[in-house]
Amino acid sequence: MLTTVKRNLQLYFSNKASVFFSLMGAWIAFALYIIFLQKNMLDTWSSLSHPEKFLDRWVMGGTLAVTGITTTWSGTVRLVRDKESQKFSDFLLTDTTNFRLNVSYLISASVIGSVMQVVMHAIMSLYFYYQDGLRFEGSNLPSVVGVIILSSVMLALLALLLVQFVKTVEVAERLSTIIGTASGFLVGVYMPIGTLPDVAQKIIKLVPGAYVASVFRQILVGDDIPKWKSSLDIKEYLGIELKWGDHLLTCQQNILIIAAVIVVSQFLCRFCNGLSCYLVCGLSYFFPSR
Repeated sequence: MLTTVKRNLQLYFSNKASVFFSLMGAWIAFALYIIFLQKNMLDTWSSLSHPEKFLDRWVMGGTLAVTGITTTWSGTVRLVRDKESQKFSDFLLTDTTNFRLNVSYLISASVIGSVMQVVMHAIMSLYFYYQDGLRFEGSNLPSVVGVIILSSVMLALLALLLVQFVKTVEVAERLSTIIGTASGFLVGVYMPIGTLPDVAQKIIKLVPGAYVASVFRQILVGDDIPKWKSSLDIKEYLGIELKWGDHLLTCQQNILIIAAVIVVSQFLCRFCNGLSCYLVCGLSYFFPSR
């Protein structure tokens, strides 16, 4: 199993183009903020004292969530490639079981997501340090790393669950484009969640990535939230804290939701993997290859 993990990691990181394009959703979110969103938001909140540092932390939280979504998906696409090329079947001829093989793809995708989130965090930290003089407290680093690992496992599990029903690389690549584009909207990084219609806000609250972004933002922003002369809650408006009913979810509650998604996704992955195998076997029986 460890050999398969090492192989998957080498194949991912050796392809520089694949690494770059797996971060495309994060690059777009980061660039849109720098070029368009930052200036508009600073103009809107010009009365606040140094809002740029607060907004920098806000966009970092959302971009890290997007990075986790797109890179873990790219990591699990390797499973689709191996199944299409029959390499997965070749692996099964060894002593490795189907379950252990799937776990190896899960581990490699989780490692990819974790490493790339750390890389994006470093890039954004350096940029905002030189651009806005933004400094981060070292005490937050263990919490950020912990959320990175936890969220990568969750997002890799969800990606692994989805690829069980993807049979060709062509479909997987098309889904990559959709996921990369939609992820920025679904975690509220292209625009504040409070600017969206109620229906869109309810949809976002059904996306696990939105809770990842919320946790990152609560850790990075902390209590450094400027006072806003408005009837709206700035935490709710920017998606720092997601609201269910009349209750704003805390960081601990978001982490519990992420942990619950991990547990449920694990059982669903095993069920759907078995279901997929039965479907393939059934179709092979009725439509044997010639």
